Amino acid sequence: MENKHDDWDENTVINMDVWLYALLAMTGDKERKADLVRKISEKTGQPPEQIETIIAATIKYMTESSRSN
Repeated sequence: MENKHDDWDENTVINMDVWLYALLAMTGDKERKADLVRKISEKTGQPPEQIETIIAATIKYMTESSRSN
């Protein structure tokens, strides 16, 4: 997948708490989650089931990381 933002690279640091909060908000509602999964699936070419697995793993990782800080 091509990066269209020149200012975003491997050195970019994100606020994990903010991203976790946003991801939980998007996935907490069935319609919003379905829309998110569909959009990511369309942009990446990955099947929706794999996107859901990735989202769940990301939330788990971010939650565990947030608790350790």
